[in-house]
Amino acid sequence: MLFDPAPKDKREDFFDREEEIEELKLLSSPITLILGLRRTGKSSLIKIALNELNRPFIYLDMRKFEEKRSINYRELLIEMEREINKLSSKFSQLIEFLKRIEGVSIMGNQIRFKWQGNDRLSFTSLLEALNDFNKDLIFVIDEAQELIKLRGIDLLPPLAYAFDNLKIKIVLSGSEMGLLYRFLRIEDPSSPLFGRAFLKIELKPFSREEAIEFLKRGFSQININFTEYDKVYEEIGGIPGWLTYFGYTYSRTRDLRKSLDETFSFAKRLIIHEFENFLADKGEARKRYLNIMRTVSVSCSSWSKIKRELEAMEGITISDSVIYNYLKHLLDSSWTVKNDDVYCPSEPLIRKTFETLNS
Repeated sequence: MLFDPAPKDKREDFFDREEEIEELKLLSSPITLILGLRRTGKSSLIKIALNELNRPFIYLDMRKFEEKRSINYRELLIEMEREINKLSSKFSQLIEFLKRIEGVSIMGNQIRFKWQGNDRLSFTSLLEALNDFNKDLIFVIDEAQELIKLRGIDLLPPLAYAFDNLKIKIVLSGSEMGLLYRFLRIEDPSSPLFGRAFLKIELKPFSREEAIEFLKRGFSQININFTEYDKVYEEIGGIPGWLTYFGYTYSRTRDLRKSLDETFSFAKRLIIHEFENFLADKGEARKRYLNIMRTVSVSCSSWSKIKRELEAMEGITISDSVIYNYLKHLLDSSWTVKNDDVYCPSEPLIRKTFETLNS
């Protein structure tokens, strides 16, 4: 059902992403990027496509590293071990391909990767072994922008090698779109991935019409008569995750105001937690980032207005380059969007969270 808060992996439980699902299933590029704000359905889209393609896959969920300031090669390989062992339990022949490469040990039916020393596992060799095992394999890294924190190895050369030489397909999703691009450095001539033609699929928030249709279909599935669609869209916006939570809550309470308030309360806690993760490495600039978000949430603002507001709050002059860097980081991490040189929160409940943060 549409209002089921659990992750979806069946098309009938997903709404209005038919074109995107079919485009992803084509896998028309060696590397596909799935882009979109948080809670727009990227993970569900990928899982539906994987389910329908019925091809072997490896799925790394990098969200577990959101609260970490850095990721080392060992931590990445532990995740790879876990997922590859899942795959080898279904395809025992995979072990034969992996045991041939340096840095791999086999203990019974369990695969272990060596992460340090001269004979540590080469990520390129691992991708080659997976390709030799099955050229139809799909390698997914969900929320791949977290790899910008990776220390001890550069994944861009292996990804470029796979793009140019291997048949396996790689899917990278990212909700912090600017950060994902910064990790891949696809516009940097010195990047191994420069000039590669990625397939890019972007999941945008629902329009008003789409959000209303989503709610109508969801309520019809559970036989609830509901009419206040415009009110819900005005307060929540078109993020599918928030609309799902509202529908689930209303199905229990049958009270519009209570359900809207409960949805915002839930969203606010989650948004604050995610913003704290964003601020984790910002040091003394934490307060400035918070003040910028408050400023653009009260009213979408130009660069010059944001600079004036910050300087008035602190009673000092702040250099243009410093302001630029703050705004770039917020854009890259999808906390704000920029329209016609005006900065705004990326979605309504982010706006409302920062408007009410002190209340």
